[in-house]
Amino acid sequence: MGESSKVGISASKVVALIGTLVLIKMCVDFFLTGFWLAILLGIVGLLIAFVVFDSLEIIDFKKLKIPYIWWVLLIIGILLLLLEFVVSIYSSYSTTFLAGILVITAAILEILSQKKSYTASKIVALIGACYLIYESIMFILGGSVISITQAIIGIILAIILLLTLYDKIDIKIPYAWWVVLIIGFVIFSWITPISGTIIMVAFILLLMAY
Repeated sequence: MGESSKVGISASKVVALIGTLVLIKMCVDFFLTGFWLAILLGIVGLLIAFVVFDSLEIIDFKKLKIPYIWWVLLIIGILLLLLEFVVSIYSSYSTTFLAGILVITAAILEILSQKKSYTASKIVALIGACYLIYESIMFILGGSVISITQAIIGIILAIILLLTLYDKIDIKIPYAWWVVLIIGFVIFSWITPISGTIIMVAFILLLMAY
């Protein structure tokens, strides 16, 4: 089920927990829209959060034991993406898809943990950098001067982060907690909170020695 750190929880479960907390925040936002479909799907989202909490053994129900398995996480992550997509179509809710992305990332970490040794924080940082490039391209398509400027900075930071992940290329910038923290904070604060959050999760895993 993945290697555990001193706190006794695997990297995959840490990411799944953060994704679930984001999901709960998203469900609250659904309720605040006042739209019946968003409220209904918010209730569904809370039920999904309950399922994940139970599989993480945060909520201990002796008669209900949902296994923590990668394909369960993958299904949940896809459901969350679809849930948010449906709400975005029929309401003014601004989609982030962050909860689904994090849960799917947790599923990927769980798969890798069963195959071979790996560095969990680097996997999450890689996903964050790739998603940042995607978001930056979307900014460029936006066409405004501000969005294009954000996109250029975002792509530069994504490339720097990617290069730190590859040991054979020495760019004099190490893959260290403070580098990931600075990049994640800058991205979260001034470019996009979605990619920024993912990279900050990589920072958390790095602090936990993953």
